[in-house]
Amino acid sequence: MDKLAELLIDTINSVFGEDKFSLIFYLGIFLISILLFKEFKNKISEESRYTREQLDIALKVLLDLKFGLVSFKATTKSLESFGEIKAKILAAFPYLSIKLSEELQNININIQDNEIDVLLKDIETEINGLKNNQDSSIVMMNNYNVLANMSYIYRTRLHTIFVSTIMTLMTLLFILIVGFIYLAFAEVDSVLNRYYFIQMLINLMVFFTHLILIANFFQEEKIKNSLFTWIYVPLSLAISIVLLTLYTKWLWLTILHFVLLVVMIWLLKKILK
Repeated sequence: MDKLAELLIDTINSVFGEDKFSLIFYLGIFLISILLFKEFKNKISEESRYTREQLDIALKVLLDLKFGLVSFKATTKSLESFGEIKAKILAAFPYLSIKLSEELQNININIQDNEIDVLLKDIETEINGLKNNQDSSIVMMNNYNVLANMSYIYRTRLHTIFVSTIMTLMTLLFILIVGFIYLAFAEVDSVLNRYYFIQMLINLMVFFTHLILIANFFQEEKIKNSLFTWIYVPLSLAISIVLLTLYTKWLWLTILHFVLLVVMIWLLKKILK
């Protein structure tokens, strides 16, 4: 044990020497990383547990709603039976998708059997989707699909560790970036250059916001398939990237870029459906 401690001390001295500040700095980063990882892991584990509980409840109320609709279809549609199905809809409503919730909001006592069949099919689709995402060891005992079992192992064993690690690294990276920005800002001597520096940071934030908005609209299929769209998207991104690379040569471009970014975001509404 003494030899191990001596080896550890010798290793630290060989790496850091007399530079105690670096030793304290890296030790602080290490301790902060451990605390962040532990906090993220506990939070993600708690959220995962809550999600599993809600998933179990959703499966039960959706299946109850499905049986209720089957019974409602098979019997005489009276006010009493409609009241029972309405109670089941209210119980299941918080767990429904937007599409299915809109369909069930329009249900009435005069609903036709073919309309009930459509609702039953949609409910069954949602039940199957939830069941496929249920993290249950009992469910997986009867599943012989290798990929499904690998996915289950990742979700229940590795997901929390992986996400906690990524979030810890991102937090540390953010702290380091803020620190570097502060040090760089402190090195800027003139008031004008400090303004340009702040303008650069604002432009970067607006640019990334613009990029995320475009990506989000494409994902949600809210972008028009038009000539203006295919000119606007690549051209706006190309202009921003080119101007960002020219900041070091001409600082006044930060002002021009900010004006163009405002115009680009204003034009964004013209490519939406």
